[in-house]
Amino acid sequence: MSALEEARRRARRALAADPDTGLAADDASDAPGARLVVHGWRVEGTTVVLDHELVGIARFAEELELHDVDGRALAIDATDPVVAGALDLLALTTAVSYAKATLPEVIEVPPLPAAARTMLAGLLTDGLAELAHANGLGPLDGTVEVVGPERAPAVPSSLRGGELITIGGGKDSAVTAVTAARAHRRDGAPAGPAPLAFAVNARAPMRASAELAGLGLVTAVRRLDRTLLGLNARGAIDGHVPITAIVTTCALVAAAATGRGTVLVSNEASAAEPTRVIDGWRVNHQWSKSPEFARLLSAAVDATSGGALRVVSPLAVVPELLVARAAASVPGLTAATTSCNAGFALDATTTGWCGACPKCRFVQTMLAPFVARDRLVADLGFDALDDPDQLAGIAALLDPATKPFECVGTVEEVRLALDLAADRADWADAHAVAALGRAGTGAGARLAALATAVDATVLPAPYDAWAQRIAAGTP
Repeated sequence: MSALEEARRRARRALAADPDTGLAADDASDAPGARLVVHGWRVEGTTVVLDHELVGIARFAEELELHDVDGRALAIDATDPVVAGALDLLALTTAVSYAKATLPEVIEVPPLPAAARTMLAGLLTDGLAELAHANGLGPLDGTVEVVGPERAPAVPSSLRGGELITIGGGKDSAVTAVTAARAHRRDGAPAGPAPLAFAVNARAPMRASAELAGLGLVTAVRRLDRTLLGLNARGAIDGHVPITAIVTTCALVAAAATGRGTVLVSNEASAAEPTRVIDGWRVNHQWSKSPEFARLLSAAVDATSGGALRVVSPLAVVPELLVARAAASVPGLTAATTSCNAGFALDATTTGWCGACPKCRFVQTMLAPFVARDRLVADLGFDALDDPDQLAGIAALLDPATKPFECVGTVEEVRLALDLAADRADWADAHAVAALGRAGTGAGARLAALATAVDATVLPAPYDAWAQRIAAGTP
């Protein structure tokens, strides 16, 4: 029996043995939880209900509510085929959270265009690669079958005007939001409604980012069915899910509901690099930010909206280190944003930096070459680079074999950032910079070459020009 088969059996028997399922432990078999049915979505008032079922285990009702910039509930017009198409994709991405509990062999979906099923298949394999690795299961390719009636692609339609910019609370999305706001002030608003920011379960850093950019904020309240948490406590398979895919499809629903056509995300070029390569298996914590997923998502969005919606990342060709340089150029940005995941957990009680996790170390390392030390430490509220206890954690960012499963940039970018910091008088004596940085190695020229190599021609206008400005450090 393979590790995956054993994990499936163990999880299903643990879940089916619970008295609430009506199945005795001795009767539990591979049948419960071997199939997930995506029943789809329905709209109840202003609430979207997403209906998923692990057959023989539990039925889930996840909820989503949208609110306009004034906090009023937004109506969801499910008779609009563009809105309905976006909801179809949201039903697929949210299903992954429940599928991971037993990693069923079969996922049954409603009638959908082939491109939408292909997108889901990617989320269930590459999107769950980190979960599979963490649980010792090996690659999931070919282990899950997505089945369901095929639906013809949507009737071709014109791209709707207007932009909705996803805000995550960190520096990357803040750079995109500031660039969008500046571009529209400078170039004049194109046809269609004014750009807006968008956040799911908005926390203080998200609101601060929108305010910094001067954009109105549309929000979504996502309520995961907490039955899943009970399953996790009883022995369900648990781990990382491709959350960016879920947030992006939430944004597609919000864009369609507010009459906008372009969802702007902030998936930088560094997300293309896998976190680890294990015996040829590419495991990428950021897979749902990668160019590979972007292609699958684009095809699915086109098939379900007929071209009325699209998703674009102006940062898709910009390395993380250059995004950090652009962030440092925006007054107030480093003080307003927070990237530490501790503040964004489901039941988080804080919204600040923890100062001692891989994400905190990485963000400070990226920003240090471009921000005066006193100011950056004051803005972040910690100094991991000068903490001897965190030297090993920072060194781990420099080794492909120890790169943490987090939204962090490439090993080469971390190396260049430390070398750049070593050339600065104010950072040179920081503990990690002194130990790991290499002064006098032409870091400035290497940074210039990194920026010169950015090719934004793959992006549609005007986002190609945005990307070039960000890469040059002038968003």
